[in-house]
Amino acid sequence: MIEVDLSSDMNGRPDQAHEMLGRLLRRLRLARRVSAAAAERHIRCSASKISRIERGKITVKEADLHRLLDLYGVTDQGQRNALLEFARRLNNPQWWDKYRDVVDGWLRSYLILESIAERIRTYEVRFIPGLLQTPAYAEAVIRRHHYNDADVHRRVEVRMQRQRTVLGGTTSRLWAVVDHAALKEAVLPHGFIEPEVMREQIRFLIEATKRPSVSIQILPAGAGARAGIANSFSLLRLRLASLPDVAYHEHIGDALFLDRSDQADRYVGAMYRLSIEADEPKDAAGTLEEALAAI
Repeated sequence: MIEVDLSSDMNGRPDQAHEMLGRLLRRLRLARRVSAAAAERHIRCSASKISRIERGKITVKEADLHRLLDLYGVTDQGQRNALLEFARRLNNPQWWDKYRDVVDGWLRSYLILESIAERIRTYEVRFIPGLLQTPAYAEAVIRRHHYNDADVHRRVEVRMQRQRTVLGGTTSRLWAVVDHAALKEAVLPHGFIEPEVMREQIRFLIEATKRPSVSIQILPAGAGARAGIANSFSLLRLRLASLPDVAYHEHIGDALFLDRSDQADRYVGAMYRLSIEADEPKDAAGTLEEALAAI
């Protein structure tokens, strides 16, 4: 694999994911008290290459990564595989590459992390979480901010491919807290969703509760405010012992990634409070059936 300098590629570059892998490698190096110069000698590279890798400015070749993990004493095969898979997602073509026109760099970073996560926890204020949306519901949500038909349809395709990858896979578990307000307040005439679209969406959620890899909790109206949580966010648990849950907070046109424990722990606590306020997963199907009957 050719070493690529990524500093000038600003068109859809997944900066956050590159930087996160770099920080992981830096933590491993410092934990073993290995200098950057010693690491460079070990992989026989030019001066400053380790610094550029750790700052996410260049890719790390797989052969170099193997040698660095040897030097840093990473002997656990599961941890090695997880780091190698992370690097491969960054370096090799992925399904989302063909959607570069509608997938910004920050979203590509999220897709990389989502694709290697063993557990995804998500909460959205007054919306159905993206990984559990039907195509019609997703289109209605996306049209709130995008107006070109072709653009909207491609964004819906991305969302549906994400869903197929996560729900159809065998390595990830999804835990979603669904705001009860999302089941009724978005419906016309006061909202933006056609009644039949919402019925289809709720039926999809009911079926999702039957999947062994999916847990859904319904958050009663107003419970999010009582828990002091006013923003949507997700938590990604990667297969990396050296990394805490990654907190992801998306807003219009950008996103925030927090991979330091002192930052992510606040979101872990928020998710815990939401799960306490929400009904138990075993009650979700019944609540959804009641919501369906009320539309």
